[in-house]
Amino acid sequence: MLKQVTAILLLSVSCPAISLAADNGAIRSITLSSGGLAEVSRSADVNSDGVIRIEVPLDQVNDILKSLVVNGSAGSVAGMSLAGPKPLQETFKGLPFTREALSSVPSLLTSMQGAMVSASSGGKTVEGSILGIEVRKAGENAPVHLLSILDKDGAVETLALGADASVRFEDADLRAKIAKAAAAIARGKNDRTRAIDIKVNGVKDNGDIGLTYVVPSPIWKTAYKVVIDEKNKARLQAWTVLENASGEDWKGVKLTLTSAEPVTLRQSLHQLYWRERQEVPINTASNNVPDPDSGDLSNRQHLSANYEERMAPAPARAMIGGASRKVLADAADESETPAAPMQMAAANPTSATESDISATFELPGTYDLANGDTLSMPIMDAEVDADMVDMYRAGSASRNPIAAVMLKNTTGISMPPGILTLYDSKIGYVGDSQLSALPKEDTRLASFATDRKVSISEQQTPTEEIASLKVSDGVMNAVVRYRQTTTYTVSGALDGERTVIIEHPIRDGWSFSSADSFGKTATHQRLKAVVPAGAEKTLTAVDEQLQSNGYALVDTDPDMLLEWSASTHDKALTDKLADLADARKRQVAIQNELASLDSEIEKTVNEQERIRRNLGAVPDNSDLKKRYLKALSDSEDQIAAMNERRATVQAESDRRGDHVTEIIRTF
Repeated sequence: MLKQVTAILLLSVSCPAISLAADNGAIRSITLSSGGLAEVSRSADVNSDGVIRIEVPLDQVNDILKSLVVNGSAGSVAGMSLAGPKPLQETFKGLPFTREALSSVPSLLTSMQGAMVSASSGGKTVEGSILGIEVRKAGENAPVHLLSILDKDGAVETLALGADASVRFEDADLRAKIAKAAAAIARGKNDRTRAIDIKVNGVKDNGDIGLTYVVPSPIWKTAYKVVIDEKNKARLQAWTVLENASGEDWKGVKLTLTSAEPVTLRQSLHQLYWRERQEVPINTASNNVPDPDSGDLSNRQHLSANYEERMAPAPARAMIGGASRKVLADAADESETPAAPMQMAAANPTSATESDISATFELPGTYDLANGDTLSMPIMDAEVDADMVDMYRAGSASRNPIAAVMLKNTTGISMPPGILTLYDSKIGYVGDSQLSALPKEDTRLASFATDRKVSISEQQTPTEEIASLKVSDGVMNAVVRYRQTTTYTVSGALDGERTVIIEHPIRDGWSFSSADSFGKTATHQRLKAVVPAGAEKTLTAVDEQLQSNGYALVDTDPDMLLEWSASTHDKALTDKLADLADARKRQVAIQNELASLDSEIEKTVNEQERIRRNLGAVPDNSDLKKRYLKALSDSEDQIAAMNERRATVQAESDRRGDHVTEIIRTF
């Protein structure tokens, strides 16, 4: 939850700075969220009329209208008012002339036809009602605008409008409208802010009155510095980087940061919307004209159809336990006198609190920050649990693992994501990493360099076996266990011990087991092993999945029946499956013989058809015809013999089929 404080108006960094009214009220505090919002709290000056006036950038008016609240222990809010989104356009809607008409005397006079004027030019003056402007060409000179008026006596007079032309409208109301239009045009030239008047009732002073609103702001960032020392401890400092892009300087402002990422919406409230209405046409048709007669339909039949979304205090500092190893040992010369260990200067304490969905960091003191400037300061300084490990992810293109530090957040406060710079207290800088959001008591691996002294290989061995067999109603329900065993072989460094963590991918629908299991992430199981110097160690991960399939025994392949027979531990079922496999083998053999006979019979019948066609194409009593007749007779004898054999084989096939069915009944 966002802390109940208020924040100043912040603009987009890309927007040019806008000088806001000096009497907007002093900024009290600003709360910046990771969602790119600023909650603004400022004091409010109430004038003698009970009005608070603030001037805000035009592109932030929608957010002000959406979120502004008045804070106070007395009084009530009556409402807010401000100029509309298009004041210039709305101004000219009520005027008898257009904006373009004010561009010149002739165009203004033309648009004011009929108005009473007093016009002078070239030493001549005319008075009366405007009739119109006529444009005449004067040779090669510029055209002349000729004003025609009707004077009080009814006479028509003309006046050539020169460079010295002067016009006065006699109607005071009309002169006021022209002045209003000119003022509106002047304001429109710099239409980048809006003054918002907030009417409050029952307030006599400013003591308890303030304003709160929420507007966009640059996202505040986090940069981490981590130092690992030889005492198996890690010093962690978190620094924030934020910008003032508000369009006004901050002076003595209280700053608070929150890692909350709220749902943020915007709507164009400071805009005109019109409801679309259906236009009803004017009826101009003739009335009482009868339709043409379609005849008497009473004698005809008609058919019709009738148509469905816990707070916890932050400890001052958390001491770490856990092990760490020296980073990149080959970079330091052990024969040299060790340098003084690296240390980071202590940071000013920041008050941090934890809520259900975010952490809040209240920066100490107040801050002066000019508009457009950047501020960086620490928000956390603590010792945390840390282990130096090698991390390898299955399927990686490189056989070398990545050196990483496993950080455990023992600060009591959830830390936001950010970039991380890692130092060894004796060696110095060893690498950078990216740290994702780190909830309290959770761990994160921050990888920073390739460990080329260690290599890892992986081998996958898939197997499958029958887990269980059950026969019901002639259907064999076989549960098959599919297993994939992955073996990771770690060849350790020659000069030191390594703690190796391997990330093995999680397979949806598969169970996982390993003697080296060490937790998991959202996408990977983790395996962990300590590999002594110069040693080789293997880690094994087993993924298993059970699949159930049904097979009709009467059609099952004999080889599959024999495989099932060898897989079950039930002797009675083993014997029955073996008997069934033998019976099915004999049945398949006789079925194959039957199919072969059918193929031969079909082949012989097709040959007969060929002979009959040839008989019709040869002369009677020819030797060729006699040969065809004999061949036809021989094929008939062959078909008869094959049909007789087929009947015998069919009977044997039926008998063997009955035998298979009888065996299945005994299951």
